[in-house]
Amino acid sequence: MKVGGKKPGVSSNTYVKKAGAAAEHAKQTEAGRKASEGDNVDISTRAKALTSAKKMLDDMPDVRGELVVRLKTDIEGGGYNVDSGKVAEKMIERAVRDAVHVKTRK
Repeated sequence: MKVGGKKPGVSSNTYVKKAGAAAEHAKQTEAGRKASEGDNVDISTRAKALTSAKKMLDDMPDVRGELVVRLKTDIEGGGYNVDSGKVAEKMIERAVRDAVHVKTRK
């Protein structure tokens, strides 16, 4: 009869793995308790700037009344002229920008 041999199915690696898993579980439980004691929220500088910019945009009126009145008066009086060359230039510029944007997203 042999005494002191290894038990079938049990190795030192199994024990080490179980001990490591128990230690990891203890760490997670402790971290969970600390988090529940007092949660903190840190807002980045960029988020604060974005919030400030959004507030400024929200404070701006949707329609600039004085500009609408001036343009309406100019159109009715015949003083509003459209530069077709500038309109065409902006249309081409936007088409090129949109085409480049679509290619870079693919």
